[in-house]
Amino acid sequence: MNRSRRRNCNTVNAASLARWIVMTAFLALAGLAYVYLTLQLYHLGERRKAVENELASLRTQNDTAAAQIAALTSRSALQRRLKEGYLKMIPVSESKIVRLTILPRSNDEEAVQPVANPLAQHESTWYVPVSSVYSACFRFA
Repeated sequence: MNRSRRRNCNTVNAASLARWIVMTAFLALAGLAYVYLTLQLYHLGERRKAVENELASLRTQNDTAAAQIAALTSRSALQRRLKEGYLKMIPVSESKIVRLTILPRSNDEEAVQPVANPLAQHESTWYVPVSSVYSACFRFA
């Protein structure tokens, strides 16, 4: 009787069961990853929108400040402030004025010639050190 019980018993194919468990686990993980990434995309979209709004606000403030600077440094505004007594100006003495003259070019090939190197696109004349400008352009007695 023991033998007949074993024959009537349903056998389970272990390889097929393991394959279905792995496939189900993979699909579950893929679904969870999809939901997680969708939420991340939503939150990053909101963050990007907030940063873009902040950037637009800062650009507006920058434009406003540039307009104020232009208005406050215009010739008419400076003359008005001078008349009000807010600015004190004195005439510049002749001894403080430096005049530079361009020397005529020599046709001699061996003569010393002034040279200027072109600036790269990212460089600007505002970043030249003042000490090098003074030492290159002026002679101090």
